[in-house]
Amino acid sequence: MVSCSSPKPPENTAKPKTRSTNKSAAPKASPGKWDITTYSGTQGETSPRKCLKFDTNGRFSNSTVKNDYLNAVIIMDKVNAGILLHQSKKSSPAEKFNGPVHILMKNRAGNELELTSSRGWNKSGGIMIERNNNDYSQFRIYMLQNDGPIDVEIHDDSSSVYHFEITAAGFTEAFSQI
Repeated sequence: MVSCSSPKPPENTAKPKTRSTNKSAAPKASPGKWDITTYSGTQGETSPRKCLKFDTNGRFSNSTVKNDYLNAVIIMDKVNAGILLHQSKKSSPAEKFNGPVHILMKNRAGNELELTSSRGWNKSGGIMIERNNNDYSQFRIYMLQNDGPIDVEIHDDSSSVYHFEITAAGFTEAFSQI
């Protein structure tokens, strides 16, 4: 007997792929939000010391560029605060400053805070908001007393200007958790 129908296809024995939900991914900073994180060591290990991190974008100008992209990261713990400025792209190294920088912060009500720093955040760059002239305390109090957007403008001694905005919304709650 001859049949004209095609043979029955073999059964599919392959198991459907399922996504694993057990893999833990490193948390990423949300733009415009105060994230609670820990410091990383030189080998990538984490420290038990908690800090706040705020990641935002802005612009910078100097003698060769005008209104170029800027990524600014504010890091703060119960003892120190710093600002890392990355020119042109987020993956650029933090800017190093050879002289003092002047920081002007202004909230929507017009209240200002002026700070000056001549120290780097670390040997790779950045700005340390210094404790020795009481700037860290003033910065912390200013942030705790505000709840909205704050314009930040930084001038260095080589006529570069950095401008970005941070928000104090959520700062008080996040600061109480570190």
